[in-house]
Amino acid sequence: MLSGIIVWGGAGLALDRWLGTQFLALVGLLLGLGVAIYLIIMKYAPPVPPAGRGTGHNRPGGRSSQPRTQKGHR
Repeated sequence: MLSGIIVWGGAGLALDRWLGTQFLALVGLLLGLGVAIYLIIMKYAPPVPPAGRGTGHNRPGGRSSQPRTQKGHR
């Protein structure tokens, strides 16, 4: 996360000095922060199941199967 902020902030700072502006460093910092947060969310977010395909675990009534019990108990 820190490297994205440093790289994009540095690019913004370089453009600021080259173009004589004063806002591109801030834009670069915010862009680097946003991209870093996005990449972290994409890496650690749970996978999204494909739409339209059920796994068969959801049956009417809300239970997938009979509960497991110890041997000899019902």
